[in-house]
Amino acid sequence: MLNIVKRDTNRFDKPGAIAAAIILGFAGTGVAMGLPLLVGSIATSLHFTDLQLGWLASSDMGGLFLGSVLTSFLVTRINRRYLGAFGLFLVILGNYASTQSPELLPLMFSRFCAGLGAGVCYATCTASLAGTYHAARTFSIFLFVLVAMNAFIFYIFPIIDGKWGVNGLFMFYLLEAIPILFILPLMPKYCDEETDKVVTINEDSGTDTHQHVPSFLPRLCLIAVFSFYILVGAYWAYIERAGVAVGISSYFISGSLTWGQVFSLSGTALAAWLARRYGQSKPLIFALCFMVGTMLVLAVSIDRTTLAFSIFSFSFFWIFIDVFQLGVLSNIDHSGHYAALVPASQGAAQAVAPTIAGMLLSYELGYGAVMMLCAGAAAVALIIYLFVYRELLILVPDIADSD
Repeated sequence: MLNIVKRDTNRFDKPGAIAAAIILGFAGTGVAMGLPLLVGSIATSLHFTDLQLGWLASSDMGGLFLGSVLTSFLVTRINRRYLGAFGLFLVILGNYASTQSPELLPLMFSRFCAGLGAGVCYATCTASLAGTYHAARTFSIFLFVLVAMNAFIFYIFPIIDGKWGVNGLFMFYLLEAIPILFILPLMPKYCDEETDKVVTINEDSGTDTHQHVPSFLPRLCLIAVFSFYILVGAYWAYIERAGVAVGISSYFISGSLTWGQVFSLSGTALAAWLARRYGQSKPLIFALCFMVGTMLVLAVSIDRTTLAFSIFSFSFFWIFIDVFQLGVLSNIDHSGHYAALVPASQGAAQAVAPTIAGMLLSYELGYGAVMMLCAGAAAVALIIYLFVYRELLILVPDIADSD
């Protein structure tokens, strides 16, 4: 009988190494998670149009994309502590530069620089966490901590914005990055050579061999991540504007976003439990089905009830889906190469999604059209994961339902 398991790597499973990678992830995900309030603050402080706000959001996400792509090529070759430090310096520099000019083009450039650093930090984080043995559990912890941090961001941002405007938010990101520099020595420097292989153990003979999952499957997973983050980028950039457009108060929206983040903490714990019981793919497919339905509801009507429902369900299933997307890729490739490309896929989608949504709004198609875009993007990701799951069942069934 053959069992498919992953090679354990003790260095990446040490609590200090996991904690360092997670904390580094703060600098990589903070701007993306706080994007609705950041966009709203820029609109209030600097008075840009919806289309220009889309360009600025895309600058951040475009930098995130490029930073994570570059990191994916370097993360198995260069000391990961150096990569993390480089990313943090770019975050600090980009956010400082953002406070220096209110003009569109300089601000786009500085936001791109900050996004580039965030992409390096995020990709280095996910590559390190992909080297752990129980991927779903590790990524659940990662996202649990990030959601708790981002709930704090949604609480504190309106206070900072009220006192110092958007420059206060830029300084928050700058000051957040500085202490993270001091935890980088806890991270392992390099991955192990053997971590990119799946180990096939023959229980009858006691021998083991190495097998590779076909490369088109993780690549398809990255396309699915891209498609899902078209939803995330469009929804997250404009949900605050959509609520304001129908007369919902910014206070209500901010409160919903804060409590939505708190509610989503339960999703990380549920994801870890479901992964142990049902594997990674089945809960992922179910969650994407629900997300399609949520976006369709919001496309029909935006009011206080549907807005609050969408924020809570989106926040819950966003984190839930992220756990399983990262977990599936980590099961397929333990070296972290493809996991490091997840931020690239996310960043590429979030770079183009706000601009696409802004174009829909510039043609006066309304926020319902933006939500239809989101529903279609989730449906594409759903179809891809159904195909990947079917192929894994045929090729390596133990990975298909692995935790």
